[in-house]
Amino acid sequence: MAQCPKTDASHSSSLDSLSEDLANDRNTSQQTTRGLAQTNATMTVPDPLRDQFPPSNSDFAYPVKSEVLSPSRSAVHMRTTTGIISAEVSDQNVISPPRSSSLRRHTSTSSKETSTLAGSTASSTKTPVNGTESRANVFLARLSSVTQAFVDQVKQLNETRKMFCTDEYPLSFNGEEAVNIMRDIFPEGRPDGFYRKMARALMHTSPPLIAPILYSEKSLKKNTLYDSPDEIYTLVEETLREGLPQGVYSALATCYNPFCEPGEGGCYAPCCPNKIFIALPLNGKAVEKRPGDLERHFSMTSSIASSHDTTLSRAWSANVPREILQNTSPEEVKRQEAIHELIYTEEDYVRDLNLLDELFAKPLATAQCIESERRQAFCDNVFNNYLELLAIHKDLYRTLRDHQGSCQAKGSGGFVDRVGDIFLRFIHRFMAAYSKYGPHVVLAEYAVKKETTDNILFQNFVREKEKQAETRKLPFRHFLILPVTRLQRYPLLLNAVLKKTPDEHPDKKDLTTCLEIVRDVASKMDEASESTKMTLRLYQINDSLRFKDGKTVDLQLTQPGRRLLHEGILKRRPHMRVETVDYHVFVFDHAVLITKVKSVANNTDDEYYASSMAPIPMGLLTVHDSTEGLFGLRSMSSNYTMTHATESTLNIGLTASSSQGTSIVLRHLGRNGDDYLFWAENSTQRMEWKEKLLKAKEEYEKAIKNQKAFDTSPLGSGTFALPSSQEGGANRGKVTCSIPFVGANGSRMVAIGTQSGIWMGPEDGSFRLVLVMPMSEVTQIGVLQEHHVLLVLADKTLLAYALDDLDPSINRRQPEKRPFYKLGHHISYFNTGKCSNRPLVVAMKRKGMDSHFKAFEPVCGDLRHEKNAKYLSTKSSFLSKSPSWFKLYKEFYIGADSSAVHFLKSRIMVVCARGFEIIDLENLSMNRNLPDLTNPDFAFMYQQQRRIEHLKPIGMFRCNENFLLCYDLFAFLVDNRGNYVRKAYPWIEWEGTPQAVGFSYPFVIAFDANFIEVRHVETGALVQVIIGDNVRCLQYRQDPASASVIHGSMLHTLIRDSQYVFQLVPA
Repeated sequence: MAQCPKTDASHSSSLDSLSEDLANDRNTSQQTTRGLAQTNATMTVPDPLRDQFPPSNSDFAYPVKSEVLSPSRSAVHMRTTTGIISAEVSDQNVISPPRSSSLRRHTSTSSKETSTLAGSTASSTKTPVNGTESRANVFLARLSSVTQAFVDQVKQLNETRKMFCTDEYPLSFNGEEAVNIMRDIFPEGRPDGFYRKMARALMHTSPPLIAPILYSEKSLKKNTLYDSPDEIYTLVEETLREGLPQGVYSALATCYNPFCEPGEGGCYAPCCPNKIFIALPLNGKAVEKRPGDLERHFSMTSSIASSHDTTLSRAWSANVPREILQNTSPEEVKRQEAIHELIYTEEDYVRDLNLLDELFAKPLATAQCIESERRQAFCDNVFNNYLELLAIHKDLYRTLRDHQGSCQAKGSGGFVDRVGDIFLRFIHRFMAAYSKYGPHVVLAEYAVKKETTDNILFQNFVREKEKQAETRKLPFRHFLILPVTRLQRYPLLLNAVLKKTPDEHPDKKDLTTCLEIVRDVASKMDEASESTKMTLRLYQINDSLRFKDGKTVDLQLTQPGRRLLHEGILKRRPHMRVETVDYHVFVFDHAVLITKVKSVANNTDDEYYASSMAPIPMGLLTVHDSTEGLFGLRSMSSNYTMTHATESTLNIGLTASSSQGTSIVLRHLGRNGDDYLFWAENSTQRMEWKEKLLKAKEEYEKAIKNQKAFDTSPLGSGTFALPSSQEGGANRGKVTCSIPFVGANGSRMVAIGTQSGIWMGPEDGSFRLVLVMPMSEVTQIGVLQEHHVLLVLADKTLLAYALDDLDPSINRRQPEKRPFYKLGHHISYFNTGKCSNRPLVVAMKRKGMDSHFKAFEPVCGDLRHEKNAKYLSTKSSFLSKSPSWFKLYKEFYIGADSSAVHFLKSRIMVVCARGFEIIDLENLSMNRNLPDLTNPDFAFMYQQQRRIEHLKPIGMFRCNENFLLCYDLFAFLVDNRGNYVRKAYPWIEWEGTPQAVGFSYPFVIAFDANFIEVRHVETGALVQVIIGDNVRCLQYRQDPASASVIHGSMLHTLIRDSQYVFQLVPA
């Protein structure tokens, strides 16, 4: 027989009480015990209970119930082993085995196992206990199963409601909820006290599963659980992390002796649940149970516990003479208790804020666990304005304490008359302090968590501080979020005083005001916390992103003001695959990011976002429906190949019949862009995605409205119908070029060249443009304003006309009578300007792979002046030719193909395949080429799989003391000597593939076929994107005496088959 061990007096009351409940439930008198026991036998025959409690290799062997093999046999075959049950028993006679790894397999029971337990029956000749009940009892007798069920229900409970302390204790619950959970776990029909005591037992398991929180003073002092909504408890995180307690409630299990039944007095088994055990008195000697003994032990243990708790109690009534309590009304006692709790909890709060300061903040400011260059920023981020809170509450507590002492000194028996007026003096300071600290707490927590994960030195620093006695085994997080939980508790504390304060009491009004203010502060803090939670989510996303090939891409997600507008799952079908793949798409206020959720190798719980697609800047995003049919999806990306188009067409064709209502296309404009066809779960989700994306675009446009550099202003009427248009109207033909000029009446005019002729009219569109010169294939026009000459390149022939002859406001000549001068044939392009103050027209003729140039100087003078009327004569004969309007000034060539010529102050610059040729017309042997590719500083031009012959130079502009060299891939700065200049950026990487560029300091404007990108030349930053279709630059001129002229055209967004002609004007 096993000897009954000594029972701790502080828990014997709950032990015996539980035994009594169990005895009533079984209709037998049962008692429970804890301690050291021995058993010398385990049965060798198969048995359902043995399956549930298999003996391990440790020093713990579970007792098992035998199964009778045959009715004719009087004994059961047994195998003797030596098994020692080493247990720390809880209040409810829990036999807890040592916490060895071999027992960890019993920490949970699945719902399937529970079902099996409830539905199985034992096969036996004599069945003393019903089989179903036996198996169910086995499940409920296992401590690991009960604790796991309890933990699961607590987690579900916290997903549906929030308590004032939820932020500090995410797995918190009150005593009433704990008892109700036990009612759900155990079958009905048990006494009410049984469920309460079962919940209390979880506080005393080894290790403990639940513990009262700091604010539950009563539970802390009594060291027990109360069936009350006012007492709050939490699950012990260390127990959850290291493993739930294990053991057996022997009083709930069935006896392993198959012939032992309840009510028969028990059997030989040391821990037979059907046996009456004798409670132990304080001297530890076993005595026979007599009527009255159990009650006497309850009384003794209760009084001892009570007197011990009263000594440590901080209750007001424990510090007031008994005669005063007897002469004080219960309502006033409760009021004083509430006031006293308000004061001493304020003392606790100030103490913990001091610990945060002395134990964590100050040491960390000088600790070497964080690099010195980021230590101060980290401390500011984590601790925020805690010193401001500490100063406020130090003053508040000191004032409360002094007032309390003053009241006691007056001989009022410890009564505090009022506290509302004191709180009113300080509570107005709460708003600014808590509005700054409270919302930031989640970011501080995240910073600590991330640093703890990444920095083992910081992790050790925190652990060492948490081990110090002053922390009372509380984690760093407790002290960090304490101000938030304290503010949320103030309404409860103040309301407790207010409810017990009579209406005529002068403190009533002050307390009411304080309560309103503190609730308002808490509400404002909660509202501000919502935006902070978005910031936290941005930090989490930023830290969880992984880009292809290990690249580092700064999406500026941690930039102040950044917002996450939407996120969710969209499906996409990769090329040549039938099944769809889930993509996690993020919509930020500045970009859209497409990712896949992946798990870290060997750790399925640790997930990250893998991005193999380039982030889509909001300015380069367009959203479309894929409902145009098989060939409806087309790319607006300048590098979109026929292969991509074929893939998109096939994908749409395969799904057009079934999912047009759920598909959406995200189009990323630019050289790195593409069309991404996605499917939503249903049409409702698709509409939601489209609305979110379009709203994000709209908000982005509003946000940058004040930052944009240019507006588009229509030239003339601004609209030209395409030749394919069926609509009527005179403005027909593809627009190819334009030029501004000053008309005869001094008004600003514009000439626009199309494939059908030249149109003129006022620049502001005050009246419609007029076709002044019908001619085909006009590709370029120019104006010599001082000479009033219009130059036209049509069908590769360069012609000069008198500007006034074409001006629609004064034109009196018939088209066939207008004089003109022919400068040359087979001209590819030309330009006009001044070189060394000499007006010139430079025309290029291509011969083979070479570019031949002729520079013409006008000699006709001002054609508007009467003395130059001879140049306007249309009569000529064999003997008298019309005078020449121009003379040849210089002629030269470049041994490379060229695309443009520009005028510098005393030189001209030719854009050619070799780069930029600087030509001195006064000394043609002194030519120079930029950049010097032999200089290693320009090695980036042919690195990263680039080839020099594939780079296309498109323009060069003077930028203060430097020059900006523009290619179709990038742009960079050189100085007057051609040396590479590194300023705020190494080079500008274009988003698109520009065909032309313009310049208006401090902006460079690049024309891609689908958009115009505007960048700041000093920073390289993209400041504006103007989206269009079939975008082209019609004219760029940089006149030192006036602003730059930049004209362009694109397809009209509102009028079908029409072109929109515009100029860029500073915003």
